[in-house]
Amino acid sequence: MTSTTGAAIATMAVLSASGLAPTLALLGRRWVVLPLMPLTGSVLAALAATGYLATGGTFLGWFVVLAVAGTAIAVVFWVRRPDHRPWRRPLLSWAPGQLWLSVVGALGAVAVLGACAWCLRGLATPTVGFDARALWLMRGGWFLQSHHQLLVKMRIPDIPLVQSVYPPLVSATTSLAWRVTGDQSQRLAVVVIALLNSCAVITASWALVEAGRSAALRLASGDGGRRPALVSRGAASGPALPTGAAVVPMVVGVVSAVLLVFVAFGITEPFATNGYADPIWSLAAVGAVAYGLQAEASRANLGVTVILILVVGMSKDEGLATGSLLIVLVALRGVVTMAAGERRRRWWHPVLIGVAELVAIGAWPLVVRIVHARGLTSNYSPARLWASRARASYDGMTPYLHVLALAIPVAVVGGLVLSRVRRRSGLANDWWAWTTLTGGLVAVIWAFATGTVAIKPWLEGTVHRVTEFPALAGWWIVATWAVVAGCSLAPGAAEPMRARRGTVGSEPADVVDGPVPLAEPLSSAVGE
Repeated sequence: MTSTTGAAIATMAVLSASGLAPTLALLGRRWVVLPLMPLTGSVLAALAATGYLATGGTFLGWFVVLAVAGTAIAVVFWVRRPDHRPWRRPLLSWAPGQLWLSVVGALGAVAVLGACAWCLRGLATPTVGFDARALWLMRGGWFLQSHHQLLVKMRIPDIPLVQSVYPPLVSATTSLAWRVTGDQSQRLAVVVIALLNSCAVITASWALVEAGRSAALRLASGDGGRRPALVSRGAASGPALPTGAAVVPMVVGVVSAVLLVFVAFGITEPFATNGYADPIWSLAAVGAVAYGLQAEASRANLGVTVILILVVGMSKDEGLATGSLLIVLVALRGVVTMAAGERRRRWWHPVLIGVAELVAIGAWPLVVRIVHARGLTSNYSPARLWASRARASYDGMTPYLHVLALAIPVAVVGGLVLSRVRRRSGLANDWWAWTTLTGGLVAVIWAFATGTVAIKPWLEGTVHRVTEFPALAGWWIVATWAVVAGCSLAPGAAEPMRARRGTVGSEPADVVDGPVPLAEPLSSAVGE
């Protein structure tokens, strides 16, 4: 094991340890906690960089304070809500259908991890991207210097580095890796960022496995999955469990998840393994769409969404715009899917969560304006050039968005043929995903159209990276419809729903986790 490998493992361990308690408090005991822990730690590092720039002290001191505060808040939550303690497990028994789903889920986890490991082969050739060297990694060293020196380097106008005001997650994680290990090499920074990219890929792709698992349980239950699929020890009977052909949705979900890993790395390479910030926010945004706008509404899925949105908004300006849109859409979905009576009483809950997320991702942009950092500008190109620049942007982005030529007809045909199956499977309307994809495209085209940089070289140098999210979202939409098509092969897919419209009851536990009931669900409309 090389020194870089050991340092990368140590860094990921520190990130995971700092993010363990907050992630468990948000999600409960689920397998997806594992890839989310280091991502939560990277969010704490970004917040530490923001606090350090704003008030001084030391970067590491801020990180330790935030990590301790996050753990303390989680402990207080468990003290006040003992039913949410992750170590509290009811006595439950396995049933044959659950065993099959557990086997498929375990094989899926191994396959997804293997696919990620294979795709990280690019790290065998040490490379550092131009922007990574000029900005993301260089700025990581700034956070390890004195506060006065940090302010000087953020403000000095003689350095032509306008991107120094970009959100700090990648640079802050680099700073933490260098400070914890003492290995201040760009190679270590690139490896750590690549591992975080893999965590985001695993989280996003695992949503397909969970979608297939949830669909299998809902269809097997015969009532839209509103009764628990786990029975207490000694119970005489319970709802039907998926066996045989009923496991098809989860099998399709596993296959789709593995393929999505290869597609994701294919779209984001070489940037996924050379230190750029574009892959992590794009991959996290796809995961936020999956858990926050497509999966069944539950406290656990909302927790995943919150973490991923914070990663999105703290990574890059494009991520900040997309993350803000995601916050609005997730809050809107949380309100409109409540039952009428509950909406009148609790409409402010998703709104409050959204406001808290906006405050978190908006802290860095506010601080860089307060300290008058270099790179802040409100200059726009002349309005008469906007149309031509927008057209040039469209022409430049089209070759990287060929997946839309597949995703659009698949979504249209699926909506016409499989809409009832999709509702029964528990997946929300894919218009939520299309709205996010469109919003991301509009934000990028607007930046190109109104910017002052010469459009042709700007596109040539950035178009591959700024189209990563819409391309990934397009493939996610296709993969989701593949899972829905798999649901149509399961017994009971065509049976009429016997559930009362307007509420959602207990969500089945994640069968790969063993007999652990999933966190309490939020109310949701059946026919989103």
